[in-house]
Amino acid sequence: MNLLEIKNLQMDFGAGAGAARAIDGVSLAIGEGETVCLVGESGCGKSVTAQSIARLVPTPPAYYVGGEILLNGRDTLKMSPRELCTIRGGVVSYVFQEPGAALNPVFRIGAQIRESLKLHRPKKAQPADVVRLLKLVGIPAPESRSKNYPFELSGGMQQRVMIAMALASEPKLLVADEPTTALDVTIQAQILDLLRDLKQRLGMAILLITHNLGIVGDMADRVAVMYAGQIVEQSSARELLRRPLHPYTRALLNSVPKLGGNADRLTAIPGQVPHPGEFSAGCRFAPRCPQAKRECSEKVPELTEAESGRWVRCPFWETGV
Repeated sequence: MNLLEIKNLQMDFGAGAGAARAIDGVSLAIGEGETVCLVGESGCGKSVTAQSIARLVPTPPAYYVGGEILLNGRDTLKMSPRELCTIRGGVVSYVFQEPGAALNPVFRIGAQIRESLKLHRPKKAQPADVVRLLKLVGIPAPESRSKNYPFELSGGMQQRVMIAMALASEPKLLVADEPTTALDVTIQAQILDLLRDLKQRLGMAILLITHNLGIVGDMADRVAVMYAGQIVEQSSARELLRRPLHPYTRALLNSVPKLGGNADRLTAIPGQVPHPGEFSAGCRFAPRCPQAKRECSEKVPELTEAESGRWVRCPFWETGV
C-alpha cells in the first residue's frame, strides 16, 4: 500500500507571462516502510518536490497548477490550513539541510525538542521524553546535552537533534533533505546508519534527497532520478546501479570517484542544469547529452516503462546500454 502518491505535480514560480515551470509532471510513490531516494544535481527540483508534500513552499511566489499529492489517501493540495497543521509533523516530518541554520540558536536543544512534543504528542512532552529521544538518536549523556545550545554541539550532533525533533511526532514518513551535507565522511556514515536503524525499529518510510549516488546502494529500495523539474528514470536501486538506462543517470554514476582509478581528472558532466523558464524545447538533458540526436531537441520525451518496473524518459536509452 502506498503511503504517498504524487501524481503529475506541476508547479510554477511567478504568474502570467513571467511564470516559470519549476516542477513539470512529477509522479512518485512511496510505500509504507519503504526508502526511496530522489537523486539529481542541485537545482533539479528535488527539495521543492519534497517540500510540496506538506505544502511548505510559499504561495506566492510558487503556484500549484496541477496534479495531486495523496498522503494517506488525502490530497494535501486541497487541504485547509488547519488540516495541513495535522499532517505537518503528525504524518510527515522533515530533516532539513544545514542543521546549524535550522535550529534556533537562542533556545536549548531540549526546549526545542519539547516544543515538537507539545505540538503533536502533548501527553509525552516531559523532560524524560526529551531524554528518550536524544538517546534514541545516539547522543551520549542525553540529560546534560539537552541543556546545551546548538552552537555547543558539533555538526553531526546538531543533525541528530534535528532527527530527534522530526521523530518526536512519530511520523509515518520522514523526509531527509541532504542530511549529510557539510559533514565529514565518518559522520555521514553514522547519520546514514542511524536513519537505516530508525527505519527498521520504527517502521517509517523515508524519502532521502541526495545528489550523491554513492549512498543510494546502502539506503534505497527504489530510486527516482530528477533533472530540470522532471523524473527521468525510476527503478529499484539494485537495477539502477547495475545498469542505468538514462544518459543522465549514467553520467551521474560516472562522476562518482572510484577507489584505485588511474584517471588524471574526475569525470564531470559538461554544462549545468538550466534554470526554470530556460528549458530547451525537446529533451532537457539534450544540450549536455553525449548521445543526443536531432530529434532530441525537437520533441519532449515521455516517461515510459522500458522494462518491468523500470521507467525512463529517453527513446534512445538502448543505444547506451
